[in-house]
Amino acid sequence: MTDGKYTVRLDRTITAVRAALPEDEVAEFNEAMETTHVDEWQRTFTHWFIIAALNKAGMLEAVRSDQSMATGEGIPFDEAFPGYRERWEKERAQHAA
Repeated sequence: MTDGKYTVRLDRTITAVRAALPEDEVAEFNEAMETTHVDEWQRTFTHWFIIAALNKAGMLEAVRSDQSMATGEGIPFDEAFPGYRERWEKERAQHAA
């Protein structure tokens, strides 16, 4: 993760993820990794890897509390996506009919 302010380097290993997780979540991670079916293992590991990376970057609590991580000035929706609102309203009206 890099946004100019935060840089996180985390090995994509079970040991690295376990070390980067908050202490109170390590047992849950261990259980998830031990009980997840092999078909779901990659998705489960990726979920926990993201949590570990956010925690290591010091951003986990902010993300969980739904604080905005946006920086700089925003622009109006209509400026970012010109014509989208009209297309959406037209499609919505067609589906309602």
